[in-house]
Amino acid sequence: MKRYFRAALVPILLYAGGCAAPATLKVGGDDTTISGFLLPVKETFEEETKVPLAIIQIKPGEELALLNEAKVDAVMATGSLKDLLHDAAQKGVVVPTASLHQVAVGKNSTVIFLHKGNRIKQLNQKQLRSIFTGKTRNWHQLGGPDREIVVVWDGTSAAENEAFIKGILKDAPIAAKFRSVGSFEEVRKVVMETPGAIGIAPSGFIAPGVKVPKTPKVSSPVILVTKGNPSPLTDKLIGILKDAAYIQ
Repeated sequence: MKRYFRAALVPILLYAGGCAAPATLKVGGDDTTISGFLLPVKETFEEETKVPLAIIQIKPGEELALLNEAKVDAVMATGSLKDLLHDAAQKGVVVPTASLHQVAVGKNSTVIFLHKGNRIKQLNQKQLRSIFTGKTRNWHQLGGPDREIVVVWDGTSAAENEAFIKGILKDAPIAAKFRSVGSFEEVRKVVMETPGAIGIAPSGFIAPGVKVPKTPKVSSPVILVTKGNPSPLTDKLIGILKDAAYIQ
């Protein structure tokens, strides 16, 4: 487990002595797949292959467009290839399904973040549904402090949100009033700084500054997609990702 840990995003492409840059494996993803899957194995991949792993942040819906244009060698996403194709079509991008190859490399787990001062230790599905749809607005109603509930929501993370809305909210709409942020890093930061806050994030964002209560499990598959069969370097990354998922 110790071999998998976070590393810098920027790969080293040049070496001392004027040597030419080696081949680089370029893989795109969103906050979830980058922080929870790619960054933890970056150093291992580079040590074992001697090839830099360039990790590229991609906006939702643009994954297959960049893959089709050969701007990345592979993309990672939570959910399914069908979801990626749908999101791409929404942006006017049509990619022949037959040209795509997908491999399951792990599972993403969604967790609940609370401010560390909140004494709530667990929340069931009914309570979470009531909170995130805006029906329960004060922690006192759930046995907590007399404090307003602040829902923190990252509207840019479609796959994570959809899994939570389907699994926990049973497709009910999110509360009309919430604190909007633009990344899971911001979700964590706002929850850490706001005593009444609650938010969702992938388990890879768990940190000492937030409290993670016991809740129903929400998980979704993580896939890696290539155009055509994976290259030997991509196959190596797939193996490392699967090993990391197994160890976890």
